[in-house]
Amino acid sequence: MTLPDSIDFEDAVDENPEEYFDEDQAYDAYVDGIVEDYFDRLDERQGLYKKLLLCDYHGNHNKDRDDLEKQLLKNLTGTDMGWKENAGDPRK
Repeated sequence: MTLPDSIDFEDAVDENPEEYFDEDQAYDAYVDGIVEDYFDRLDERQGLYKKLLLCDYHGNHNKDRDDLEKQLLKNLTGTDMGWKENAGDPRK
């Protein structure tokens, strides 16, 4: 059995269109979901930045600001691990 030197994609699709278009639609739906999640996180991140910038800054012990920073870290990294674990801080 010999293989052809090249395969014409259009001819292959014409022979079995369902096979190619089903895979393409599934991939498109998968990627659309990833893109939607990305922009949702981006919108949330923008809101967190705005709140953080407007948060009163009175010393190091500001619970509201700390909570916003934790939410922002989770949004940026996708995990709710502590910042020391995320940053690889050896002082954990």
